[in-house]
Amino acid sequence: MESDTSSPESADVRAELERMLSNGDFDGSPRSRAFLRFIVEETLAGRQEALTQDAIATRVFHRRDDFDPTIDPIVRIQAGRLRRSLERYYLMAGAGDPVRIELPRGSYVAALRWAAPAEGPPPGKPALVVDDWPCVVLLPVETAPANPGLDALAARFRDQLVLELGRYRDVRVVVASDGEREGSSAREYELSARLSRDPGGCWVTILLADRGTGAQVWAQAFRADPDVSDRFYEETARVVAARVASEHGVVAQRLWVEQRKDPPAEPTAYGAILRSYKFFFNRDPADFVPAVEALKGVLKAEPECGLAWVQLSRLYTANIANEYLRVDTPVEEALAYAQRGVRLDPTSQRARGALAYALLLKGELAACRAEAQNALDLNPDSLVYLESIGWLMTLAGDWEGGPPLVRKAVERNPHCMPVAFHALWADHLRRGELDAAHQAAQQYSEVTFWRPLMRACCLGLLGRRSEAAREVGELLVDKPDFARRGRTLIGRLVKLPDLLDRVVCGLAKVGVALG
Repeated sequence: MESDTSSPESADVRAELERMLSNGDFDGSPRSRAFLRFIVEETLAGRQEALTQDAIATRVFHRRDDFDPTIDPIVRIQAGRLRRSLERYYLMAGAGDPVRIELPRGSYVAALRWAAPAEGPPPGKPALVVDDWPCVVLLPVETAPANPGLDALAARFRDQLVLELGRYRDVRVVVASDGEREGSSAREYELSARLSRDPGGCWVTILLADRGTGAQVWAQAFRADPDVSDRFYEETARVVAARVASEHGVVAQRLWVEQRKDPPAEPTAYGAILRSYKFFFNRDPADFVPAVEALKGVLKAEPECGLAWVQLSRLYTANIANEYLRVDTPVEEALAYAQRGVRLDPTSQRARGALAYALLLKGELAACRAEAQNALDLNPDSLVYLESIGWLMTLAGDWEGGPPLVRKAVERNPHCMPVAFHALWADHLRRGELDAAHQAAQQYSEVTFWRPLMRACCLGLLGRRSEAAREVGELLVDKPDFARRGRTLIGRLVKLPDLLDRVVCGLAKVGVALG
């Protein structure tokens, strides 16, 4: 579409309004929808001067004629919500719409304009993205010749492996037929399993090999007592899937290292995702912007890649919470990216967790708790995401569900993600269990300002000021303006007022007074 400096016709605007209101990406409530329709029609009719708080309150929200906006702020509140809904819509499904309907701040008059011309790929730049997604070929599960009775169990174990591998989105899974073993792709891996039984117990032996070179990538044997139940095989399948196919698995790590040594000539969806992994593995601020730019570039050509939207949201939320860089990563955009990821892949536990995280940072705690529960329900026995889901529940105020889930995750995996100890620190702190809170803070290993902050807070509340000096020094080196901005930085994650006050109090006791 060529640039047009004129205003769109009424018919064009009304068509855009109906297109928006009928689209699932417009998340406005019934009241927001009525508000939008009213201001659009009044603007088209030339009655902009009549769009006052009083008129909107009485005609849209059915307030009485003696409405007082100083007492009842409904119009201002609903206007803010409508603006956010419009922004989300045009970030997502409405990105290509020819007309824009906006509500400028400080006004209740709809701004109606043509959209700017869409930007295409640079000349000579291919729009298609190379498909280099890794593939895991699952071979039939073998049984030892001495154990012919294990054939039925082997079939069930293979089915369980397919189910568990399918929970992750980092690899594509192919179930090979008997005898199918040939392959040459450098990004194809062959997963084989063997079941056996002897007087000492039951064994499951796993081997992952590179199909192109035949090199062994990973192997492990699992053992259980002779009277083992099916639970052993289910848990083994979970462990194997997490070790192979998750974002922390051997395939992703292997390919991330390969890409670091030999970057691809052209951007690919999986290559961009690996760039985001590089940042999350190292937490090096220098890797942040390249990862964001790679994901955004690929999504222009491949907008249906749900995992790329999720990773982009996770980069934004990580920076909002930890402030690796002072770059613009609006929470509204993080939320929109996560919502897009969920719509494209509603059964992805990672996508649901990313959406819950964005909702937490936005302060929508009830919605965060609900979305975290949705993530948990998808795979209550996950070996990868339980601690992060429990952490989100905890910070959103679900004290009955969050901390027990985190403790379960820590018991199953002593090397779980650092957020588990952030959650335990918060739980102990709000209970007044200061020694336990300090112990959890010491176990928190993420290199961000949160590490010295958590420890200094606990030491302050424990009256151990001299020990806190090093932590305070580390905190102020990372954030020299913390005295001015600290309450805002803490409040990005700590949304519960009583907990926030306790953190601020602990810091004040070691000389870090926040404005």
